[in-house]
Parts: sequence; structure tokens; C-alpha cells
Amino acid sequence: MALHRTVRVALPALTLFGMAACSDSGSGRGTVGVRLTNASVGASVVSEVAAALTETPLPAESVKSIDIFVVRVDVKREEPSEEAAAEATEESASEQAGWVTIAEPNALFDLMTLAGGTNTFLGDAEVAVGSYRGFRLIIDPAKSSVTLNDEANTVIGGESITGLKFPSAAQTGIKIKLSGGPVIVEDGETSTLVVKFDVSRSFVMLGSSIEQNGLLFKPVIHGTQE
Repeated sequence: MALHRTVRVALPALTLFGMAACSDSGSGRGTVGVRLTNASVGASVVSEVAAALTETPLPAESVKSIDIFVVRVDVKREEPSEEAAAEATEESASEQAGWVTIAEPNALFDLMTLAGGTNTFLGDAEVAVGSYRGFRLIIDPAKSSVTLNDEANTVIGGESITGLKFPSAAQTGIKIKLSGGPVIVEDGETSTLVVKFDVSRSFVMLGSSIEQNGLLFKPVIHGTQE
């Protein structure tokens, strides 16, 4: 009988411990907003790309506009690999992979107009409070293009001509590298992620002539909480 009484007392204790553990994980919801800009990124981010970069960087004076069609921005708690960020970009598959959409502009943005401290709002959404280390940008390559600064205003990519090579997918998921640690979301508060697209390093020439050889898209993108 003594053993039976001990078990009856231990069960409530376990229940109380479980409740305490749940309260430590936090509760409530906050908002994450996303803004987009064209800015040079830190050396730590660039070094990851520079080692494999054998093509010629895109000359800034040769470009009139760089139009990127942003479908949406997704978030998850854990940091994904480059491969994981590029996979499951369709909405149903995205949810199954643990991604949550926080911005869905479905719009075209000229990155050349977003330099010099200028940025634009992509959207926001409520999420559970906590730390978020995984962010990705979903773009539509078929609707994205580069317009050259020449007399003919030559368009590279998009629906005009071939020549702008994106990773092969109807939609391309690009990992946003965070600097300064994860994005912290607090109850009832708004956190803003500024996505910095380094245009000067994200497009490279495949030969001596952009018109003849086209461009290769090698995204250099990072984000900071501001």
C-alpha cells in the first residue's frame, strides 16, 4: 500500500513539471515585417561566394534596371541549408516543410531604385514569439530581367530573350543569410527584417559581352533585424 501512495503523489508532480516547461517556452504572438533594399553586404557573406566566383562581375554603369519578381518571403525557426531553402517552393509543399509565409507581394521590384539607403515594404505577418533563424526569398525567374543601359535598352531574361540564367525552377528559393544573430519576435511587438540584395555581386558576366553571352544569377543576399 505504501508503494501505491508514492505513485499517486508522483503523478501530479510530473504534471506540474510539464506545465512549467511549457511556460518557459513562451507564448503569444508578434509581427515580422520585411523590407527590401539594394546594398553591399559584409565581407563575411561575400567570402562564401568569392571563392567560387570566376566570372566577371556585372559593371554597374552597364545596367539601367534589374527587375526581380518577388513572390513571397518565408520564415522558419531553424536555419536551413542552401539546398533546403531552394526546395519545396510551392505553397503546399512549403507549409509541409515547416515554412511560414510572412510577406507575399507578388510584385516586380527594380533593385536599381533601391540603393543609397532606400528600401521598400514587402509585407508582414503574425508569428509565434521566439527566435527565427531561417528566412528565404522566393522569386519568379520567368518574370525577372535585366535591362541594359544601351541605345536599344536590351533586355536580358524575362519573356524577351534568353541570356539570364537562374537556378532551374519555376520558382527559386534563395536563403537569406542573417547577420547579427536570429530575428527575435516578442509578444505584441513588431520586428523588421531588412533584406539586403547585393546587386554588384549577384550578377556576373559569362563572357566578354553581356549581349552575346548573357548573365548568371549568383545571389548574395543577407538580412538584419532593424
